[in-house]
Amino acid sequence: MLELNLLPQKLAAEKALPYVLHYDAWLTAGGGQLIALAECVFEMLAPPIITPGRKHRADAEKRRKRCSVTVVANLIVTTLSPVQYAGLAVPLRNGKLTRYDRRDFNADALRLVIGEFENAGLVSVEGAVFKERRTVVAPTSRFRQLVAAHGVSLADIHHLEGRETIELWAGSRRSGHKAPVDYVDCREADTMRAQMAEINGVLNNADIRLDGQQTAPVHLVRKFRVDQPEDARRFDRHGRLYGGFWEDLPKEQRHLLTIGGEPVVDLDFASMFIQLAYYRQGFQPPSGDLYAIPGLEEHRKAVKSLMVSLFFRNAEARRLPAGSKEALPSGWSMERFKAVAAALHPAIAHLFDTTVGFELMALESEILVGILVELASKGVVALPMHDGIMVAASHKELAVETMQNVSARKVGRSLPVVEKPIQWLPRNNSPLWSSGAGSERKTVLI
Repeated sequence: MLELNLLPQKLAAEKALPYVLHYDAWLTAGGGQLIALAECVFEMLAPPIITPGRKHRADAEKRRKRCSVTVVANLIVTTLSPVQYAGLAVPLRNGKLTRYDRRDFNADALRLVIGEFENAGLVSVEGAVFKERRTVVAPTSRFRQLVAAHGVSLADIHHLEGRETIELWAGSRRSGHKAPVDYVDCREADTMRAQMAEINGVLNNADIRLDGQQTAPVHLVRKFRVDQPEDARRFDRHGRLYGGFWEDLPKEQRHLLTIGGEPVVDLDFASMFIQLAYYRQGFQPPSGDLYAIPGLEEHRKAVKSLMVSLFFRNAEARRLPAGSKEALPSGWSMERFKAVAAALHPAIAHLFDTTVGFELMALESEILVGILVELASKGVVALPMHDGIMVAASHKELAVETMQNVSARKVGRSLPVVEKPIQWLPRNNSPLWSSGAGSERKTVLI
């Protein structure tokens, strides 16, 4: 979850990590080839050792088999997805069951089955690192050979109903104490859940491909947050959408995306966080680039990260975060940066060094969900990108109009939309077309 982790060094560290697929307990076998593969794999697993003369409990065997099928389905995505995942990140800690858990098998069964897969030579397992990463399971060549022999494809994967789409979390990844929070259903959550069902339905009925290859089922969720698990349940902080493989796709690979056979265009709200901060205070923002800090015009990327980070502070920022200093010209300190930013944006300067960013994220996500739902009602597939969307090129004008209209309804005026360049790189990595190395150029559409 992207929370207080908006600082440059954190972003750089996350981008340096290889892709891992996050385990989805609701994936299962749908097509005949995958069902046959799952049966084959289960037969290869050595059953748990029990007291001689006793039989395995039938209900325990059923749970073990369901879990095995789910692990196989997840490994199929890891194996066949064009995203090229390095492995499968699996949560193996025991905990009280909540609305986010599948009930017909638990962490005990998952640990047991993964151990059996490892013993059968089907996966390699890299243990979890406390506060850093979950256990990572990767398919071996033996598993990949079985997949090829059975002719399995991503179309054979089925996503069961029942997985929650409105999540509430306490704490943060930065603190190392992030935990899911259970809650009682309410009208607000039901409304958002219905919106997510519509969005996910449209995405899973669409032909979304990467480099011409089929992609796995999509299940987007909205993640809200509270500070502590005992805090009142509320859905007005954070709320961004997660779960789309395209969200973390490097910019140089976005040209490989197609929707319905068409290349995509990348549409973004310009300087959205600053725009929303001005809206919150009831002011009109100045014209031009809101991240154009005097003296740092050539360092927009670093400026954006630092500006946004000022809205996610539990205490006064006194020093530049590690990595930021190197990205700025000599002589810049956090004190100087905040002073110049405050002079450029006096109407919102009092929001610096607060946690108002979570409220701005929630408003941002409300606008985005509204756009996705309205486009879905018109038969248009849109891939959400937190503060923007990607759509098939032929739907560009309708998408821009929808972004204008929805933002106007939410904040009283249309927010400016820009088209970000899509970099086209051939296999030998010499550019056919690109925006230029390190370029931040965008095309303003309104």
